[in-house]
Amino acid sequence: MTSALDRRRRTVRAALAVLLILGPSAAAAQTRPASPELASLVPKLAAWSPSEAPRSYFPDDLFEYINGAAESYLSYDFRELLVVDLEKKGTDATLTVEIYDMGLPLNAFGIFAAERYPDNKTVALGDQGYVEGEALNFLSGRYYVKMLGFGLGEATEAVLVEVGAKVDGAIQPKAGLPALVRAFPPENLVARSERYIKRNFMGYEFLNDGYVATYRSGGRELEGFFIDGGSEKAAEGLLAKLLDALAADNQAAEKIPAGHHVRNRYGQHLYIGRAGGILCGAMRVPDGLEAAGESLLDAAKAGLSKSRASR
Repeated sequence: MTSALDRRRRTVRAALAVLLILGPSAAAAQTRPASPELASLVPKLAAWSPSEAPRSYFPDDLFEYINGAAESYLSYDFRELLVVDLEKKGTDATLTVEIYDMGLPLNAFGIFAAERYPDNKTVALGDQGYVEGEALNFLSGRYYVKMLGFGLGEATEAVLVEVGAKVDGAIQPKAGLPALVRAFPPENLVARSERYIKRNFMGYEFLNDGYVATYRSGGRELEGFFIDGGSEKAAEGLLAKLLDALAADNQAAEKIPAGHHVRNRYGQHLYIGRAGGILCGAMRVPDGLEAAGESLLDAAKAGLSKSRASR
C-alpha cells in the first residue's frame, strides 16, 4: 500500500517540476494574500525563519500546489490553503506547514479521514492526529494541518508535535469529532477507520452526507454506515428512493425486523434501517457474515434511538 508520506513526496516533486517548467510566472501568480484568520495561525518559532514568503492557494488555483489531489479537497468544499516554508537557523533542517481551511469541521474531517490509514501512529493533537515518518497531520476545528520536516533526525516527531501544538493552540473554536462519527457502535469497530463521504454515497447521486466505518468479524470485514437525511420525512424519502434504485438493478429487498435486507449478485449484503432522520446499517457484508451485518444494523438503530431520547 502506498504510504501517505510517499504520496506527499511525489506531490512535492511534481510541484517543483511544474515550477521549473513555468519559471517566474508561476510564483508571480501568487498575488492574493492569506485571510487574516488563516495568517494568525502561523506559529512564531524562535529557532526558525521563513525560507520564502508564505503562499496562498484558493479553489481556482489549488491544483498548482497539489495537482492530482486538488479534486479531493474541492469535493469537500475547500476554501483556502496557506503554505509556510521554514528553515532552522544554523542547520540544513526544513519544515513545511500547510494549513487548509475547509470551511466547516465536517469538511475538514472528511478530507483528513480520506488521507489517513487506521494503522498510522496517533499523536495527541487537535481532534485527531497521526505521524508517519517525517510527516505529521492533524485535524482541528475546520482546519486540516499537514507538516513535513526534513533533516531533523531523531527529533523529527518531537519537533513536529511541538510546532503542531502551537498551531492547534491558535485555532478557535474547537469542534471535536462529528456526532455521527462518535455514534458508530464500538463492538468490532476498527479504530480510526471512520470516514465522511460528502457526496454520491454508495455511488448514488441522491445520497449525500454519508459516514462509513470498518468492522471486523471472524477475520473478515464489513462496513457500518450512517446517512444524514436531515429530517425524518427526508430520510424516509431517501430510503424509498434507494430501495427503488436497488430493485431496478434486480436487487429486491426483503423486510426484516429492523429494516430491509438486500443481497447483490456479488454475494454481498446490505442491511438498512432508519432512526429518525438518519439511515443506518451495514454494507459490503460478505456471505457468511449475515448475522454480523444484521447485528450491526440493530446496534446502530439502538444507539441512534438512545441518543435521540436523551436530548
